[in-house]
Amino acid sequence: MAEQGAVPGVEEDLTCPICLGIYREPVSLSCGHSFCKECIQEVRSHRRHPQGPYSCPLCHAPADPDMELQTNVQLNSIAQKFLNTPAHQEEEESEAQHEEKAESLGQQDDVILCDFCLQEPQPAVKTCLTCEASLCQAHLSKHNLRTPLKSHVLLGPCGAHVLAERKCPQHGKPLECFCKTDSLCICMMCPLTSSHKNHEITTLEEAYGQARSVFPEVLEKVKTHKAAMRKMVSKLLNQEEEVKTEKSLQRDLLESLYEEMHRQLDNKKGEELGVLSHNEEQQLFQIQREREKYREQEDAANCDVEKLEALQDQRDPLLFTKAFEVIRARKRDPVPKKADVELPKLPIVLDESTTNNILVLFQQFLSDMQLIFENPPVRSHLTTSMALGEGLAQCSDTVNAPLSRPYYVRKQNRTFHLWTEYDGSNSKNPYRGHDTSYVKSDQSFSEGCHFWDVDIRNAHDCELGIVQSSSQCYLQILNDNLRLFLGKTMIMCKRFPTDLKVVRVQLDCRRNTLSFYKVSPKHGERCECIETVSIPSNYPAHATFSVFNGSLKLL
Repeated sequence: MAEQGAVPGVEEDLTCPICLGIYREPVSLSCGHSFCKECIQEVRSHRRHPQGPYSCPLCHAPADPDMELQTNVQLNSIAQKFLNTPAHQEEEESEAQHEEKAESLGQQDDVILCDFCLQEPQPAVKTCLTCEASLCQAHLSKHNLRTPLKSHVLLGPCGAHVLAERKCPQHGKPLECFCKTDSLCICMMCPLTSSHKNHEITTLEEAYGQARSVFPEVLEKVKTHKAAMRKMVSKLLNQEEEVKTEKSLQRDLLESLYEEMHRQLDNKKGEELGVLSHNEEQQLFQIQREREKYREQEDAANCDVEKLEALQDQRDPLLFTKAFEVIRARKRDPVPKKADVELPKLPIVLDESTTNNILVLFQQFLSDMQLIFENPPVRSHLTTSMALGEGLAQCSDTVNAPLSRPYYVRKQNRTFHLWTEYDGSNSKNPYRGHDTSYVKSDQSFSEGCHFWDVDIRNAHDCELGIVQSSSQCYLQILNDNLRLFLGKTMIMCKRFPTDLKVVRVQLDCRRNTLSFYKVSPKHGERCECIETVSIPSNYPAHATFSVFNGSLKLL
């Protein structure tokens, strides 16, 4: 029994710390630790440069690379005797079980293997930060039995990159301190030899405790920041969708615009080609009719020639004279030297000069289109000067002649209301006509393109337009009619559309035009042009409003 109890202790003394097997050709280093000759040679070739220095795997004592490894004959003899004992069979069975376990765990790609297992590496259960090696359970037990190694720092199994992160890149020592000044983890040598001199240094455990104390606050702060970033990303995504939607709508509108332009060009082309074809038919008809007339005369002349040739053989004086005189007496109109038929004139003039003028106008049109796209009209929110207190403004400015009686407009919330001394007893309003007062905007316009929208639903009779230094242009809504005036000259007159609720007045100082549009707010402010008129270029111009019955509202 004593021998059986002594077997485990003997086996431990005869076990190589590297391969965990019984010594085979054991050799001893200068520090006194023994290893299999093949194991220590393989450790030397794996962990150090073959010709460079290396250290003992157990105590890290430096070993002489030039020292010849001699077999420890006595230790080798004891090991050979132990191999012949039954205990060795039990060891082999145990190794077989470890191999099966290693095979099952080796299928995982992220398993850290023991650095001391050379033949069949086993999965590591700990990594020694001091030894810079990962240990399986068997080698970890050997490691912990060595008194000098018990103070080593053990971590969970980790790879070389984790070990490198836990060591000082400058001194190669473990990161055991914390520099509060630089907020960095440092080693013990950093405060003595590096740029961390005279810095506030604390232990890693103390820094860990302080970090844990403020961890909830920092976590909440980061979460708040994360929520703000998520909200911002959501806003940017919404903005991205808005841009895509807006550009898609603009693309569709632009395609519709050019399709409409193509359609109108094709229609105009068809009309002009139709006119040209009709004129061609008329001219050909005239020529054909004239040709038929001369062909009939030609046939009559051929008949006379045949009759005269037949009379050459006639010897009867009576018959000859009678037939000859009939032919000679027949009237024959002189034939013109040139075929000059009077043809219907072409209603369009098409020559080199005309085509050049058309191309010039077309280039001007393209230039205007480019100008509109690059500088779209600017919406102007107009204001007017009110006087006479209580929000009442006397419109004493006149276009042609002053009024005989004062005319007032009340402005509240951008709405102009009629307020006059006229009592309304007479059904005919004495203030209607061209010589009327108006309210004009404080703003003046001398360049660019501007527009403003006016709600006319509550205005039964009113005028909208602009006034310049010596002229006025306005759209008059009166008696269910739309009239456009340039000064005293009426440019246009048409029936008032029943669905006209909002009028857009657009002043283009670049092209010297004033346009009026019917705006449909329910259809995305779709505009339909009522009329466009050319105006003088004597700027500045002011927006004007006149109300005869009801009120106007600026939008």
